[in-house]
Amino acid sequence: MGRGRGRGETGNDEKDPAMPKPAPKGDQVTAVIGEVGRWQLEKILIVFIAAAPGLAHIFHAGFITPKQRFWCAQAMDEAGVDIPPPWTVDYPEKNTSYTVYPGMGNLTTEKKLMGHCIPGCMDYDFDHSFWVATMITEWDLVCEKSWLKTLAKLLLFTGFALGSFCSGLVSDRYGRKTAIWISSITMVVFGVITSFVPWYPLFVVTWWITGTMAIACYTAAFVWTMEIAAGKWKIYLGMSMNYSWPICRLIIAGLAWGFRDWHWHLRCISALVAVGAVILFWLPESPRWLIARGRMDDAKKVLSDASKKNGMPVEPEQIMLTPPSAAASKGGFLDIMRHPTLRVHVLIMYFNWFTTAFIMYGLALSWQSLTGGLFLNFIIGTILDFPAKTLAMVLAQKVGRKYPYMIGSTTTGVMFFLTLFIERDYYPSNWPIVVLALIGNFTTTMCFAILYMYTGELMPTTVRAAGVGSSSLVSKIGGTLSTTVAALADIHPAIPTVIFAAMAITSGAVTFFVPETMGRKMPETFDDIERVEFKAPWKK
Repeated sequence: MGRGRGRGETGNDEKDPAMPKPAPKGDQVTAVIGEVGRWQLEKILIVFIAAAPGLAHIFHAGFITPKQRFWCAQAMDEAGVDIPPPWTVDYPEKNTSYTVYPGMGNLTTEKKLMGHCIPGCMDYDFDHSFWVATMITEWDLVCEKSWLKTLAKLLLFTGFALGSFCSGLVSDRYGRKTAIWISSITMVVFGVITSFVPWYPLFVVTWWITGTMAIACYTAAFVWTMEIAAGKWKIYLGMSMNYSWPICRLIIAGLAWGFRDWHWHLRCISALVAVGAVILFWLPESPRWLIARGRMDDAKKVLSDASKKNGMPVEPEQIMLTPPSAAASKGGFLDIMRHPTLRVHVLIMYFNWFTTAFIMYGLALSWQSLTGGLFLNFIIGTILDFPAKTLAMVLAQKVGRKYPYMIGSTTTGVMFFLTLFIERDYYPSNWPIVVLALIGNFTTTMCFAILYMYTGELMPTTVRAAGVGSSSLVSKIGGTLSTTVAALADIHPAIPTVIFAAMAITSGAVTFFVPETMGRKMPETFDDIERVEFKAPWKK
């Protein structure tokens, strides 16, 4: 795989038999180290261990504010005078009232009612029979304070968006390894701090920083992985990073079930991230990034070490690399929008990222009504994640990126439209709607896995991390807005369904205008993009 002897830049291959021959289509990296080998596998394992555990911080948001039964322990009037129980609570919308006593033995038996909000209540107690400590029990985030848990999650979401974008900027300017290492160490420090802070405002700030670094670390790690292999192995190894998501869902589900205390969840995740931060010492910088930045001596040193590990030793001075032009070796986020061809491709990909996240989170909003409790809900989503990402990997290898995404996105839209013609509460447990929703979730997850690879392959190396990072930012905006659109279901259930379906089908259609990247060498500079002409699908 990439091993052999051939011609260097000077054309004197017969005089210097140690020179590696160019890889197919002129790939300088795989010409020296091969498409895959022991070195790539070892380094990608390091990247996986370093980046994957941090994603558990993202899914922890679902377990830090679970539904928990509560009751008022003490109530006072405006003058500070104690109001003794029992208390009377009116529910005008139900045309009923309850006489409420404190204590666990007096909890409501209604399944959807977690507790009664007592006017003037100064202290709430909680049912700790399952959850030992949550964000809700820590700061009494019920009744008039319940909006604070939503605020914390919303702010965390903005951190995910910012982390994706900033990671791309740092990664493209200072290197992939630097971005991974900085975000890992910062994540460890603030993850531990978050587990100890006693004040809600400070908790929100430190939790926001922790979440920002979690997605930043993964974004840079994914780009590093993409750049280290070639051919079919780029697909297998690059898209295998997508398994980080379901694996981390299992990790946080196990931690939540085992400890049931949010403080220890954060400490355990931070411990796993700390291990990854330490082993990053043995991770080199991406040689493809070094070449793109014109650091040829550093790139040769990394490639020489890799070639020796892969059993095809080449000394640094024997490696012939083609340096980029001075202009091509530079590049930033704004350059993406200045390039006419790349701008069109990126804007379409932005819409695809937005739509896919928009639908994924829109589906997540209805999961709890489709399934049982929190853990069952979580495990069902995780189980669907593995085969969806596996199918995405197989299709990307055998078929390509473009058409599997188009078919998957269109299928999602069709599934939503079909639910409009099924009468609700007619079938037991609404099973036809559940089945269609599961199919839609499966195809959407598959599309999301393809997008990471597809977007990275469209971008030149000098702005690849910024391109993927900014796309991830757009997806977080879509995820946030999906919560607002889903609220339209209160007006009529068909409204969000029509919006999701129309966007999914549109996303599949506009992808016609993006070129297929299967079998193409990844562009290294903006000069390479010039060779890709933007054409409408009906033009030849």
